[in-house]
Amino acid sequence: MLPTVIGLGASFIAPKIMSQFRDQKIKVVHAMPGRLRIQCDSWKHRIIAHALTEEVKKHPLILTSEASELTGSLVLQFVVPHINQEELDELMNYIVQIAANAILNKDATLMNGMTNTLGFIDKGIKKQTNGFADFDSLFVLFLLGKGIQTFGSAPAFSASLLYWSYNIIKDKGEKNR
Repeated sequence: MLPTVIGLGASFIAPKIMSQFRDQKIKVVHAMPGRLRIQCDSWKHRIIAHALTEEVKKHPLILTSEASELTGSLVLQFVVPHINQEELDELMNYIVQIAANAILNKDATLMNGMTNTLGFIDKGIKKQTNGFADFDSLFVLFLLGKGIQTFGSAPAFSASLLYWSYNIIKDKGEKNR
């Protein structure tokens, strides 16, 4: 009876573990007795590689762990030459959780792209205007113009645009001090 209950529990838990494993698209690159190399493209980041290296080696089955931010791989050396399937599943779940938690600490790729794009546009505007204007100053002018234009028909919306303008100008002034 007990093995059946354990088997049922494992059948409910294993798909969740495996779905996280698949979500991160972890590949086994190389395996030999006492050693395993796995790889995941989402691990190609300094923060994630550091977390994997430091946290995975705390697991009782692991002798050493070394993650590479360049390749997104994790090399594990076990304290024993062989581990069973249950131990491997538990270890993989542990690794997936460490990586998932570490991903929360890295900057979003989309935000980095938008920041870089805005920086590129800002430099272009400064270059074209000989330093007279930048993106923020043109955006403030737009907000002020729109706020003044819509003041009669939508005073609440207009006030919010004027307030945004004020905050951008205020923040720029504080950064330049």
